Amino acid sequence: MFGKRKGLKAKTGKPSKTKEEVPEAERLMRLDFEMMLRGNVIDRPEGKVRQIGVTVDGSTKVVTSGDLINRETYKALIQVGAIQPKTAKGTPEEKPEG
Repeated sequence: MFGKRKGLKAKTGKPSKTKEEVPEAERLMRLDFEMMLRGNVIDRPEGKVRQIGVTVDGSTKVVTSGDLINRETYKALIQVGAIQPKTAKGTPEEKPEG
């Protein structure tokens, strides 16, 4: 009753997931203002943000720059041309001219 409190790991016997063990579909990505190509620009006291609505798995979500989004939402935004995909380095891809 007055002993040390045991963590969730001790109760379930399962180790907690580390960043490397999280499946790619469950990882969250930050959506930067510069990545967004479409959407409404809104002035806020902290600065400008961009918002757009996108339907993913039958439900519509309002996505704001600065939000953390999952992989499915990221792919849906790419399909509608709302964002510029990031490269492996983390910078937006350069589209070839011509």
